[in-house]
Amino acid sequence: MIKFLKLYERFGIFIFIILGSIFLAIASPNFLQTNTILNIIAQGTYGAIVGFGMTFAITSGGFDLSVAAVMGLTSVFLSLLIPVLGIPLAIIISLLVASSVGLVNGLIITKLNVNPLITTLAMMTIIRGVSLLVAGGRQIVISEKMFSIIGTGFLAGIPIPIIIMVVLFIFMFFTMYHSPFGRHVSAVGSNESAARISGLNVDLIKIMVFVLVAFTAGVAGVIRTSQTLIGIPTMSPGFELVAITVTILGGTSLAGGRGNIWGTLFAAIFISMIYYGLNLLNVQIFFQMLSVGTVLIIALFIDGARNRYLESVRAKGIKV
Repeated sequence: MIKFLKLYERFGIFIFIILGSIFLAIASPNFLQTNTILNIIAQGTYGAIVGFGMTFAITSGGFDLSVAAVMGLTSVFLSLLIPVLGIPLAIIISLLVASSVGLVNGLIITKLNVNPLITTLAMMTIIRGVSLLVAGGRQIVISEKMFSIIGTGFLAGIPIPIIIMVVLFIFMFFTMYHSPFGRHVSAVGSNESAARISGLNVDLIKIMVFVLVAFTAGVAGVIRTSQTLIGIPTMSPGFELVAITVTILGGTSLAGGRGNIWGTLFAAIFISMIYYGLNLLNVQIFFQMLSVGTVLIIALFIDGARNRYLESVRAKGIKV
C-alpha cells in the first residue's frame, strides 16, 4: 500500500490524463490530431506556468491567492508602457512590478507574521483596486501588433507559449530538485522550526518563494495580454483556483515539504483537457468552473487520505 501511495504521488496524474484522453478520443475523432493536442497543451500553459510558482509556495508551507490579480496588474502595465518604452522594456518593467507584489507578500508574511491566506487574500483585493485605478477603470487596447507574437506566434511549428512553458519548467525543475534553494524550500515546508535551528534563513526563503510565484503570474499575464492585445485590469478572476488545483492534483502535498513539478505540468494539461472536453459537449462556462472545483475537492480528499494513512504508518514505527 505504501509503495502504491508513493507511486500515486509521482504518477497519479497520468491515470487522469489517460482516462481523459480515452474520453476525448471517443467524443471527438479529431482529438488525436497534432493541432488539437498542441491547442490543449497551449491552453494549459497558463495553469502550468503559475502552477510552477504555486508548487514552490505550497511546498514551503504556504500558498498565494493573489496570482490572478497580479496577472491583471501585469496586463495593465504592459498596455501603458508598450507605447512609451517599446515591447522588451515594457515586459521587463511589468515583470518587475509583478515580482514586487510577491516581495510585499513575503515581507508581510515573514516580518509581520500574518497568515499567508489573509495576506494574499487582502493583496488580491488591493492589487485589483490598483489595477483598476491605474487603468482608469477601463480596458486599454494595445496598438502594437508585434506584441501578439508572444501569445499567438509559432517557432518551428510549436506555439510560443508552449516553448515559454517548457523553458520555465526546465528552470523550475532544476531549481526544485538540483539546487540548495529547492532543498531549503522543502526543508522549510517539512519542519520550519527545524529549518531555523539548522541555520536556514527561513524568512528569506519564504520571501524568495513569493517573489517567484508573482513572477510566474506575471509571465502568464504577459502571454494572455499578448493574445488579446488588451490591458485587462480584472484579468482571469478565479484563476488562483486553477493554479492551486493543478498543483495539488499534480502531487504536491498541501501539508508542505514535497513538491512535484512534473505533476504540476501534466495536471495543467489535464485541466485543459477537461475544459476542451466540456466545450465539445457545449457545456456552459459556469458548469466548467464547477467541474474544476470538483476536481480540486477530489484532489484534496485524496491528498488528505494519503497523508493520514502515511502518518498512521509512521506512528507504528514503520519507515515510509
